[in-house]
Amino acid sequence: MTLRMRRRVLFLLTIIIIGGNHQASADGFTHDNRPNVVLIVVDDLGYADMSFLSQAPQDVKAIGTPAIDLLAEKGAYFTNAYSTAPICSPSRAGLITGRYQQRWGNYWYNEGGLPSNELTIPQALKKLGYNTKKVGKTHMNGGAAEYPTDHGFDEFLGFMHHTWDYIRLSEKDVEAYKAKGVEEFGCQVIGPLVKNDKREEVSYENGFTTEIFTDEAIEFVKRDRGGQPFYIQLSYNAVHQPTYVVPEKYANLVGIPYTPFDRNADKWEFPYWEPTDMKHQEFHNQWGHMGKIYPYGRKAYLAQLKALDDNIRRLYNTLDEEGKLENTIIIFISDNGGTINTYSDNTPLRGYKYMFGEGGIRIPMIISWPQKIPAAKFHNLVSSMDLFPTLLALVGGSIPENLDGKSLLPVFNNDSIQHHLSLCWAKGSNKIWAVRKGDWKLTSNCDWEHRGFKYEDGLCVEGPDDYYPGGTNLFNLKEDIGEVTNLAEKYPEKVKELTGIYKNWKRAMSRPQKANDNQ
Repeated sequence: MTLRMRRRVLFLLTIIIIGGNHQASADGFTHDNRPNVVLIVVDDLGYADMSFLSQAPQDVKAIGTPAIDLLAEKGAYFTNAYSTAPICSPSRAGLITGRYQQRWGNYWYNEGGLPSNELTIPQALKKLGYNTKKVGKTHMNGGAAEYPTDHGFDEFLGFMHHTWDYIRLSEKDVEAYKAKGVEEFGCQVIGPLVKNDKREEVSYENGFTTEIFTDEAIEFVKRDRGGQPFYIQLSYNAVHQPTYVVPEKYANLVGIPYTPFDRNADKWEFPYWEPTDMKHQEFHNQWGHMGKIYPYGRKAYLAQLKALDDNIRRLYNTLDEEGKLENTIIIFISDNGGTINTYSDNTPLRGYKYMFGEGGIRIPMIISWPQKIPAAKFHNLVSSMDLFPTLLALVGGSIPENLDGKSLLPVFNNDSIQHHLSLCWAKGSNKIWAVRKGDWKLTSNCDWEHRGFKYEDGLCVEGPDDYYPGGTNLFNLKEDIGEVTNLAEKYPEKVKELTGIYKNWKRAMSRPQKANDNQ
């Protein structure tokens, strides 16, 4: 039997299982046989930074990502998956609603938020009897439904900022800075996490977010809920900056000298903001945006990646030990592309987070449910928006008609179908946009330049600047995935066609809105 025939048989069996038990309920499920769902959202993961990939760099292959590799081995891995934005807050809004967040003016930071009239994945699953929990990062740009318990989650533990410290999570950490006269912390976000709808703070004097968030998810999995299915969105802050804040165990594992940062000596090993040395924004620009090249920058990233993988395996093992693995859909996805600021690797893509090059918007995406979804690699054009309708199709829910995402069930049956005819991206009113249709991609005014780095003796040093061209650029991604050769002059009709697609899309979107305008 050929691979395509096996996929077709498996897909038909899935349809029978999902839709055939009409005596149980109208959608084929009883209260207690719907699958559980675990959605793992990681932050700024490099497109190449998973060891199962042929393009994975040697340092990733050396530490290994066996848990992520296992999900890919047992699930569907999508090579042409995209986020709806190259930054976290808009892309997370698109993911959780299954719609272009630009429809309500959410293009960039501090825009759009999450309005109360947008249906979310947890809200839809709650209607089907699911117990829902959000763990980790929530960054929705404001809006009436910004807080997790306001957009469908029964429980929440995490933070609301775009980033958070990995280990300084106590009120004592905050008070230590206040004792030095600090009143404005800016991006130096430290201190307690927040919990549930009361917005209560939870202080951890000895903790590591990657482990804390996993512990919370594990506790939720282990609960006896009388057969009620659960939905967990586990949104790690790994591998977002400050990746340089590495617990000793993982620093030792990757070869970072674990010496507390000494501002009186030329030591780089463990930088913390010292307010007597510089303002918080200056420190953030230096360490969070590569104002200086950190010799151990890549090693610090690898340390956080290894911790992430170890904890995904802990959760996976718990599902197995509790007898819930077989009936749990596990999704693994990055919110957007990897960022050069944390020394991620997006090979073979060009560019990074914050831009509309492939490195900013093409993302890792895996869906694993071995009994129902084929273990295979898919090259169809797909989006993070597709997760919402796909989950509803898999668990027997009704798919809202206004979603921009599309169920992936037909793709599992036929990997040659054209799933999305096109996808579009834009940066609000700045006339910066991109569109992809088939193998073709058109970018407009997407110029971008950033300080670069290279490796010498395993350490990061100053390297050539990284850039992406401005103006009008047309690329054939099938032949030129690295977006090197501009074909705009050679194929003016293709430029005209894709420009028309973008203009039609833009007319259906809202103008950029302030977050608090969407209540």
